[in-house]
Amino acid sequence: MLLTWQDIADAATRLDADMRELLLEIAQEKGVTSTTSVTTAEGPWYVKSVRVRGHIGVGEQPVRLDLSPTPGLTVVTARNGTGKTSVADGFRHNLSGGSRRSYQVLAENVHCHDRDIVVTVTNGSRDVEIVCGPDEAVSWRDSSGALATPPAEWVDAFARYMPVLLYPEMSQVIQDPSNLHAFLKDALELGTLEELQAKLKVIRETGSAAKRDVDHAHAAAVSGVRRVGHPELEAMLRACGAATDHETVERIRAMASGLPDTSPPPLSLPELWDVTEGRRTSAASALDAVATARGVNTTGAASVLDALGKLLTHDNPLLARNREHDVCPLCQAGGRGWMEIATSTRNQLSEATKALRLAESTAAKALTDTTDYAPPALPASLREALMQHPDPTCALRIKQWDRLTTGANNLSPHTTSPETLIAFLDECADLAAWYAPIREQLFALRDDAIAAQATVKAHIESWIDTLAKARPALVRLAVAERLNRKVDTWLRTAREEIFEPIGDQVKQLWTVLNSDADLRLTDIALTGGTQRQRSVALGLADGEVAVPAGRNSSAVLSTGQRNALSLATYLPRATQPESPFGFLILDDPIHAFDSWRVRYLAAHLLELAKRFQVVVFTHDDRLWREVRALGARPTHIRMDRRGAQQPQVRVVNVTSPGTQLLDDLQGMLGGEADRPIGTPEATTAMTLAMCRQALDTEVVTQIEIIGRRVPVPEAKVVADLREKRKTRDQLELLNAYARRAGLQPVQIRQYERTIQALNGGSHGRVPPGDLKRWVRDTREIIRAVNKIGG
Repeated sequence: MLLTWQDIADAATRLDADMRELLLEIAQEKGVTSTTSVTTAEGPWYVKSVRVRGHIGVGEQPVRLDLSPTPGLTVVTARNGTGKTSVADGFRHNLSGGSRRSYQVLAENVHCHDRDIVVTVTNGSRDVEIVCGPDEAVSWRDSSGALATPPAEWVDAFARYMPVLLYPEMSQVIQDPSNLHAFLKDALELGTLEELQAKLKVIRETGSAAKRDVDHAHAAAVSGVRRVGHPELEAMLRACGAATDHETVERIRAMASGLPDTSPPPLSLPELWDVTEGRRTSAASALDAVATARGVNTTGAASVLDALGKLLTHDNPLLARNREHDVCPLCQAGGRGWMEIATSTRNQLSEATKALRLAESTAAKALTDTTDYAPPALPASLREALMQHPDPTCALRIKQWDRLTTGANNLSPHTTSPETLIAFLDECADLAAWYAPIREQLFALRDDAIAAQATVKAHIESWIDTLAKARPALVRLAVAERLNRKVDTWLRTAREEIFEPIGDQVKQLWTVLNSDADLRLTDIALTGGTQRQRSVALGLADGEVAVPAGRNSSAVLSTGQRNALSLATYLPRATQPESPFGFLILDDPIHAFDSWRVRYLAAHLLELAKRFQVVVFTHDDRLWREVRALGARPTHIRMDRRGAQQPQVRVVNVTSPGTQLLDDLQGMLGGEADRPIGTPEATTAMTLAMCRQALDTEVVTQIEIIGRRVPVPEAKVVADLREKRKTRDQLELLNAYARRAGLQPVQIRQYERTIQALNGGSHGRVPPGDLKRWVRDTREIIRAVNKIGG
């Protein structure tokens, strides 16, 4: 397993050169030294005392709890609302270095805002005070009184082993067993590997950001080359990818070097024609004039004019006689004045012919002018551009364009009517209206292409520069990706190897806490990845029938069983041999436990108390009684709250409740010299009454404890005690229970007079005697009673 930076540095020698170089670089940043901390190496540490004031439920009057800083069990009992969890939270807050709670708590006390928490820990050779003030900031106070920040290794160790477990933290697991993973994962000493993984994540994120920059620059270069229409360069850019080698980069640079001097071929876009209304009217009028002139002219007028010209020519000798005798050359009739008629006719026909020729000439010129506002021949480049244009009507428009171009060349005054000309011009105007925006678009595209071509080299150079700057990060990214997979494997291996003994302990402890239950824990394992989807897989069986596995498999557990599972998970984590903490502080660990499970936990806590200082806070006296029933003598501390306006929490050691009552009595008797309690008779009566209460309390407690050990049903114990009211009778009942348990009974013969005095005093018969002797004898009887349990 790789658990230290030194382990990681040693493992680097077995890796490929690039991964080895990166791994050693990271290890050298950390310093390849032992990660064992001085503070935690000085353990085991034990808790010596805690003083809490102005925190949660503890007000102006501080609560001080003194503990024996050695392995052993201390049970702190108190009713709910007394302040035991306030004290436990004070332990947790200070010992954790002020780490953030996983539960919500109103830390401020309504009676006192001046918070003051002091926890004293010791390793036997030196004491350390861990203090917390009003702002909840935690500091360490050394022997000189100077305050310092809690050592980081102490805070880290607390988070890993979690030697203080409060019920709110345990309840989260009870409510949702999927939270078990957080309980278990933090117990695994994988901090170094996870720190390495975090450092690799930073390298990967840096490399990923560089890769995004290179990809963006490369995409801009490809887009620019595509717009200028350089297929070969575009293909090369696409093929090589964003992060290519130096040789390919130089070839691309050389190919792109001429781009700014190259321009796209001209589009040869024809000028836009304009069919004005005046031109349309003028051309139509010219054709109308031709039609009118044609209407005046007769058919064959030219031939008639030619014939008449020949007839009227004087130099024609053949017609001399006809002119002389006025004989018509056509009909040979005379005296008709054919010369005058022929001359008049010729003149008329000549005028009509001239008008027609003028109209046709004017119309021809007008038709020639129409070529200025008809589409010119469609250039090949424009034809190709229109064929690639997204407008779906372009194909039809190309045919229309060709037809109009041909039609313009075929316009003639002899064949074109005004109606045909108007229809032709209307179609020309329609084509011009369509062509105008298309022409603007094509020009804009060409301008864009020219602009792109002018900047494409800059895009390529920008990509090359970006790639050059990012190449080291890209190289580290590739190496970090491979190394991260290796570290992930190391984490899995270490996690499994560390968890295996913990998992075995979890199963064993579950069996201990559920000895009377059919539900068995057959397996427990960490599942999911090392970074996400972390969970705990539970294998459960009801008798011999396996519970179906899945996220809801733990739903079969009762609240008490979930609590048992939480403890079974927590205790192996907190008691790992590597822990620097010799203490465990548990808040209400028997929540929702039945009496049998309390007994099982009591036995396990006694085993732990052989190696650890175990402090248990609880409102339930059953734990202390079960521990005593097992023959142990734990320290028992009682907390109670007194006062209304300014409530005060009192802490009393009740390991022996009878002894505590006698201590209180002796305190009062000791003060009698200065201020008498009352008359001598009253003092004697009070002494006898308190001695009997002390003895009866101790005897009854021991009867209940031995009754559990035998065991005697609780109802039988209650019935026996109801019958035995007198002190002597209760002592005889205790001896009877002791004999059933195989224990040495109490020898009371020598204390007969004292026992009689105690019984008499409780009934108003106050015998004369020595008060100190009665107190002394009562204390000795109590001591003998306590010895029965060992």
